[in-house]
Amino acid sequence: MRAAAAALLMTVAVAGCSENQSSGEPDGDSAAPSAAVNFGVGVDPAYSPIYLANQENLFEQAGLNVTVTQYQEGTGGLDAILAKQGQVTASTESSLLNRATRGDIKGLAVFSQSPSFIKLVARSGITDVAGIKKYGVVPGTVNEYATNKVLDSEGISRDAVEFVNASPAEMPALLQRGDVDGYIMWEPWPSRGVANGGTVLLTSGDIGYVYNLIIGVDGAWYEANKETAKKVVDTIATACEQLTADPAKAGTVTEAAIKVPAAEAQALLEGVQCQVRDFTDEDIARYNEIAQFQQDSKIVDQKADPAAVMVRGVV
Repeated sequence: MRAAAAALLMTVAVAGCSENQSSGEPDGDSAAPSAAVNFGVGVDPAYSPIYLANQENLFEQAGLNVTVTQYQEGTGGLDAILAKQGQVTASTESSLLNRATRGDIKGLAVFSQSPSFIKLVARSGITDVAGIKKYGVVPGTVNEYATNKVLDSEGISRDAVEFVNASPAEMPALLQRGDVDGYIMWEPWPSRGVANGGTVLLTSGDIGYVYNLIIGVDGAWYEANKETAKKVVDTIATACEQLTADPAKAGTVTEAAIKVPAAEAQALLEGVQCQVRDFTDEDIARYNEIAQFQQDSKIVDQKADPAAVMVRGVV
């Protein structure tokens, strides 16, 4: 009876330790349950590796306890981190740098890049950039930075055009009605604009910009959960490897996640490189240009320091 009682007490103690582990506590023994992770993503095909990892249980197979939460924009996951409602997110470098001026947000790795996924679409009847007088803008996102790059490439002052603030999903309808003359946006919104009678005038690569999607984290959470964070990054790397080997999978998982037809999603991702990699010196220099633009345009009060925000060596 004494032996049985001792065994029962030991079982209760172990269970209590497991239940008391929180998402803000350091990683413990590798056999212990992983810290709970809320992973925020946007709703476009570029997030297909996260959709894949979620749908095919890659996080679970890596011993992770991850909940993927979808937001209308990639900034939603960043805002969740600032509100202490999330730990990990995926967003453009521009959005991450913007939000990093408001709280402790770090970037861990690039997982997607392309010179053609972001496109400038103009309404029917407009055949060149000079004809665009009203731009659709999503404030604080890569769309705003890319809009500025378009204007710079044509020598057009920001004061010479009008900016209409709206969400990405509203842009195609605004274009069709003539409420905006054009917008430079990530897919599927340019293609939706074309379906409403618009024309693609250029891609971001034409104006010297290759967008990056970055895995971002709550900085304090990362310091306490580096092992878990590394596993998340490695899992996305595995998902990218699977999508590279079988591109049709990107369409399938995207359709399941956001109801974009699989064939359309796969076509939209042509030219997108899905590969997890570390930050380079060239990345940091480009991010610094973006951060400076955000300060000069009064999008933020004080520019982010990309060298401090991006954590190198995780990959």
